[in-house]
Amino acid sequence: MKSKIHTQAEDEEEERDSEKIFGVFSREGLTMLGVGVGVVVLLVIITTASVVVTSKAGSTAPAQPFPTGGDMLDYLIQTGDIQDRDGLHISWYHSANNKSEMDKALRSTAMVLEADVNVRGHNTANETNIPIMAHPPDVDSDNTLQEWMDSVLKSKKGIKLDFKSIESVLPSLEILQSRNKTGINRPVWLNADILHGPNVPNFWPVVNSTAFLELIQNKFPEATISPGWKVLYLPFTQGYTQAMVEEMYQLIQHVPQRVTFPVLAVMAKQSWPHFSWLLSQSSRFSLTLWQGKENPSVNDLLFIRDNSNPERIYYDIYEPVLSQFKEAAMQSKRSRQFYPGGDLVDYFKPKNRDGINIRWDSVSDRASLLSLLKDSSGGMLVIPVGDKKDKPDIPVVENSSPELSLQECLDLVLASPKLHGLYLQVKSQVLLVPTLQLLSQAYDKDLLYRPTWINMNVSYGSFETPGYIEGAEFLDTVNQVFPYVTLAPGWPIEALTEGYTQPLVEDMVQLFKGAWQDISLQLRAVPLGMVYPGRRSLLQAQPRFSLTVQHGPEQGSYNSGYMGLMSIRGGDIHRSYYNMPTDYKAKLFLDVFTT
Repeated sequence: MKSKIHTQAEDEEEERDSEKIFGVFSREGLTMLGVGVGVVVLLVIITTASVVVTSKAGSTAPAQPFPTGGDMLDYLIQTGDIQDRDGLHISWYHSANNKSEMDKALRSTAMVLEADVNVRGHNTANETNIPIMAHPPDVDSDNTLQEWMDSVLKSKKGIKLDFKSIESVLPSLEILQSRNKTGINRPVWLNADILHGPNVPNFWPVVNSTAFLELIQNKFPEATISPGWKVLYLPFTQGYTQAMVEEMYQLIQHVPQRVTFPVLAVMAKQSWPHFSWLLSQSSRFSLTLWQGKENPSVNDLLFIRDNSNPERIYYDIYEPVLSQFKEAAMQSKRSRQFYPGGDLVDYFKPKNRDGINIRWDSVSDRASLLSLLKDSSGGMLVIPVGDKKDKPDIPVVENSSPELSLQECLDLVLASPKLHGLYLQVKSQVLLVPTLQLLSQAYDKDLLYRPTWINMNVSYGSFETPGYIEGAEFLDTVNQVFPYVTLAPGWPIEALTEGYTQPLVEDMVQLFKGAWQDISLQLRAVPLGMVYPGRRSLLQAQPRFSLTVQHGPEQGSYNSGYMGLMSIRGGDIHRSYYNMPTDYKAKLFLDVFTT
């Protein structure tokens, strides 16, 4: 009996063991464990996905305080959206107006949301003072600015508000003012078209500029101002003019805030000289290139990038152009599209940014040019432009034998991969227009991407001299035919018998102070050393004008120009250049760097 009972117990134990998996879990236990593990895994997946979506959508409000008037690049570095101060890295979302579009924008990877603000019922019998998110002709929306702010402030996205009427500005600024008491904690850009731009008639309504700027100063000054032009793009028409840009500067020059000027991207390159001038007026200024219906060319965008600080240009551009532009911009070995009227130091990047380290070489004929293009590491090529013997209106390299046409000379230089600039000494008034026309043709073919200077001795005021082009005519001709150059005016030799007297300097400064191009005043070393007051006036003019001192055997020995050469070293070394043969330059180096 005892044996039988024992066997039955053993059988029951074996049966229980057989129901265990790996000798540990029962089948029921394993099933419960599997369900538990599955639930945990599912929760992990859901949580991870939620974190990823939240991160991508920027739906987490900023963890750190940030001023509404702060720099957008600094803010996006702080949030981790970008790694360095480059406007190209910022992504934008347009017209995040109604709730559906706003929600889509908040779920997107865009870093900055742009939305349009008007008042409900604008220009109707039912107009209110309630700011809504709508682009004309819409005068109603399911989204008020108050509601829009409620949603956007739960994210970390930057804010750009585009005001479509002056009536919408005050109530909107009051909302911003109220919301900022608890912290908006991100940059806020305030945009409006306040001036008439290209192809827009004066009767077309724009936001009142005076009221817009005054309201910002009084109600919400802690912002970036984005004052723009109303623009209509038409093919084959001029872009933003000098007058348009200067009018904007007059309005905005005294505001204390950061300012970013919205510019239609497809018109930016042709208007670049004016915007380059505008950017030079204040380190607080930047540009935001925006895209309309027309795609800007990648080539035009590269031109802007190659001639500007990446911290000061934003690119609100659509796909696929944006991706194509980014890919091209990041290619380290591509050729730079340098603006012909740009800064020599920026182009050559000489040691210590010192103009003395830029080389100048004279071209006398084809053989000398080919030798320089082959053996020289780069520098300014001084090309005297004379007239063809049997055709006085065709420019050639003066006294070249065999005769070298300016066209062929330019073709050879522009085909060279080396860093060479063009310094064209135009010897007669008749040759100025055909010389500029050759440059214009090369520029239109995207061939002229190197510094280009136009030099002529001019007649004006106290240095009015027969036989020289009138200063105003020189300036007007350049502006009409090909203005994208550095102007390099000099004084007639006959006017320099007593040196660069103060009246001579003051009149030259007066003549060119209104020009928007870079100006480099051309000085002869020997007369430069004669008169101290004139030298002082030249150095005082350097913030606006660079100085180029010329010296060589035709003026006398090196020592005869010593006083003039050394006096320029007392000015801005980044804005002082030395057009001299190599043996004279070597002696200057010894004097400068051993004293």
